[in-house]
Amino acid sequence: MAPMSLRPSEASEGGAFPRGYLTVTAAKFGEYHYMTKDPQGNPTPALDENKKAIVSMAAIITLENETGDQFEQVYSIGRPDRYTVSADGQVLEGGILSKSCNFYKLMTEVVNQGYPEGNIKDNLSETFVGLSAYWDEMNVGGTRTLIVPMSQLTPPGVNGTGPAATTPAAAPADMVAKAVVLVQAHVAANGSMTRQQLGGEAFNQNLDAGDQQQLMNAIFDESLVKALAAVGITLDKETFSA
Repeated sequence: MAPMSLRPSEASEGGAFPRGYLTVTAAKFGEYHYMTKDPQGNPTPALDENKKAIVSMAAIITLENETGDQFEQVYSIGRPDRYTVSADGQVLEGGILSKSCNFYKLMTEVVNQGYPEGNIKDNLSETFVGLSAYWDEMNVGGTRTLIVPMSQLTPPGVNGTGPAATTPAAAPADMVAKAVVLVQAHVAANGSMTRQQLGGEAFNQNLDAGDQQQLMNAIFDESLVKALAAVGITLDKETFSA
């Protein structure tokens, strides 16, 4: 690895930021474990006032700019135990969308920018993948911001944006394999394992922040269901069993 230059003239402007004309290239529902950094700068789980990990059901949307840079944006929905996610991560069941959550705010701005509400599907990718717009920060409650479409919105399939994708990219094979091992061990010891229990086990793995999130995403990926079926474990609603 080359040494970092200390010359001011060779410094960059910093990391890219999700602002500008962006297109949605992937979208799925799943549990999202929020992370922060400890005093040494290492990734660590974000905790609430009761010292419990902050976890939310969320819509996880990938935005891409014209030069191919991608940005993953997370829009919280609510407590994970209130919802059930389809095996492909595209449909959310249970509960009602709350007006106080960030995903509601995103959907409101999408409609405000010209997306016909009657065209919004229950399937997240059918609704979002292929959507293009100018995205920027929106102030939320004066203390935080949210990345939302601000103008120039084009729904999927309009003016050459292409149809919405129906299948998201598969989770990395190594993370699927790791999730399979976790499920097999728990099912062997206890007879069954819920997705929520798997999320807890996955969250406690000694991984860096990127791999940790990839493992969490694999829990709701169809490839995990297929990999488990190959070893004799099936999914019934939210419970894995042999």
